[in-house]
Amino acid sequence: MFYCYRYYSVAQAYLNQKKLDAEAKQLQHSATNFAKQTQLWLNLVESFSSSLKEIGDAENWARSIEGDMRTIATALEYSYKGIKLMKCYV
Repeated sequence: MFYCYRYYSVAQAYLNQKKLDAEAKQLQHSATNFAKQTQLWLNLVESFSSSLKEIGDAENWARSIEGDMRTIATALEYSYKGIKLMKCYV
């Protein structure tokens, strides 16, 4: 009787270890997949962040060009008014 119980205990321990090994393997597989997915998400967020930065750079560039164009337009307007004024005196 003691022999059967010991055999049963060893067999049960073996089955439990086999189940634990299978679950550990599945957990490792899941962790690897999660790490890959996380890396994809990080790459996506980095790309999005880079795109936002580029939009910000383009917006700053557009503001700079707009300011330059206003300066040029003002200078041309003053030049035109000056030429018109000079024609009045001629």
